[in-house]
Amino acid sequence: MSEASSSRLLYRGSLSVPDSYILLDGLTFSTNLLAKKDLLHNPLALALESMRGRPSLRLKGTESLKNICIDPSDDVCMDIHPSATLSRVYFENILCLSHLSPDGRTEIGVRVALGDTDGPATTEILIFGKTHSSLTTPSLTIHVARITPATRAPRPDDPTPRKPPQHLLTRTQSIGELAANTRIKVKGDESEVVRRAREVMLHLPNSKPRGRGKDREGGGAVFKVPVLPAKKTNHAPDADVFGPVSDAKGKARAVDEVISDIEQENKSIIKKFTVRHLGAVGVSKAHPEFKELFGFVYRGTAFALRTTIRKSPVSARALETLVEAHIKLYVTSPT
Repeated sequence: MSEASSSRLLYRGSLSVPDSYILLDGLTFSTNLLAKKDLLHNPLALALESMRGRPSLRLKGTESLKNICIDPSDDVCMDIHPSATLSRVYFENILCLSHLSPDGRTEIGVRVALGDTDGPATTEILIFGKTHSSLTTPSLTIHVARITPATRAPRPDDPTPRKPPQHLLTRTQSIGELAANTRIKVKGDESEVVRRAREVMLHLPNSKPRGRGKDREGGGAVFKVPVLPAKKTNHAPDADVFGPVSDAKGKARAVDEVISDIEQENKSIIKKFTVRHLGAVGVSKAHPEFKELFGFVYRGTAFALRTTIRKSPVSARALETLVEAHIKLYVTSPT
């Protein structure tokens, strides 16, 4: 080799087969560190060294090399211990039986994840075979490459990069100065429209900052928000052409409330008289026909007093006479 190199052991362990307790042990990952590419500039070597102390790496299955993008520039190889029979048989069946691509690589590789989760931060590697020329028989060496994100094809909605017009670039200004929002002087005579537009822009009034209360500069008139008028508590009633307008709705509502109170009181007295007189004739609350008799007597008495029940208290003598008459009508059987 033309450049000085040294081999470095990166990781020694096994691969854990998914959904089983089988381990493909006896695996060793190493790299040749060149003089111009040390360990700090080898991301795959650093990722494998960070796995030291873990008994196994997570095997994800097989992958076709034409479906993914890999970075084989890290020059990492893998060796299998002669005593690891299960690992040798597994990789021989996958790599040795695979077809070779024109560049000498196997078309099928083994995908391994360097971590416990599947995410963009997890490094994934691909183990594949590559032909190695020898004097006796051709053989395969096992190489390891880092899987990189696939480059996205351009889409129709992607912005098209554009170059600035040539007449905007002068000898003393570059594209960087254009990005810095510097003023550019155009060569040649200005048109009349451009000259008038420049004069208008130069004579525009300057906008000054406004503050609350007094101006920040100390002078000038200040716009004040007018105070809301105070609410009037005692005000005279509105008047129209016919005189002052009275609150007719309020008075009507007050009269209805008084009428409803008198009516409720009279109805409660009718209920008490009905229950008392029904009990006197042997119809108590436990009687099977009490509810029906009570309803007929109460509704009939209230209907008979419908003209006075809402205006004034009902006389006890008149109420007693009506209740007894209804009870004799419903309870005493005709002869």
